[in-house]
Amino acid sequence: MSDDVQAYIDGFPAETQSRLEALRALVHETCPAAIEGLNYGLIGYKLFGHPLVYFGGFKQHIGLYATPEGQEAFADEFARYKQGKGSVQSPLAEPLPIDLITRVIEQRVDVVTDRLPQMGRPALSALESIGVTRLGQVREHSETELRALHGLGPKAIRMLRERGVRFREEEKSLETTHQLGKNS
Repeated sequence: MSDDVQAYIDGFPAETQSRLEALRALVHETCPAAIEGLNYGLIGYKLFGHPLVYFGGFKQHIGLYATPEGQEAFADEFARYKQGKGSVQSPLAEPLPIDLITRVIEQRVDVVTDRLPQMGRPALSALESIGVTRLGQVREHSETELRALHGLGPKAIRMLRERGVRFREEEKSLETTHQLGKNS
């Protein structure tokens, strides 16, 4: 629990505090790996170094910032709320749309989890040169193939492994092992 975040919450009236605490608990429950902090004057969460979701208290509403892509994914459901670029306002006079916010957080976790790690520009450019822009696409290539790319070195390979990537030859090896186990 971040002392800065708690101090931020404590600065609001009880009703707003209650809503901020509910959102905070919701993020921790939905994505325990999210890192909490104060960002841009809001309570913010990051996952694998990427922004996940932000929220904050205001005089008449709770602001939810799921980045433009998170907001766009739920545009129809957010249509009834006042909105800004990347933000949605939940009026204090209405109940928090917990189910909707839960689905937004889950969607953001899915999107962020498939993002490439924050690595150097040469490594990202090397991956982009072969059409890899998402983490899930990496497994279509062998480690040998990736190591041969100019700009993609051992550090980038390590970062991909740390995110749980299995390269093509590892996937085939697992399939073979699985098939051998079935035939035994």
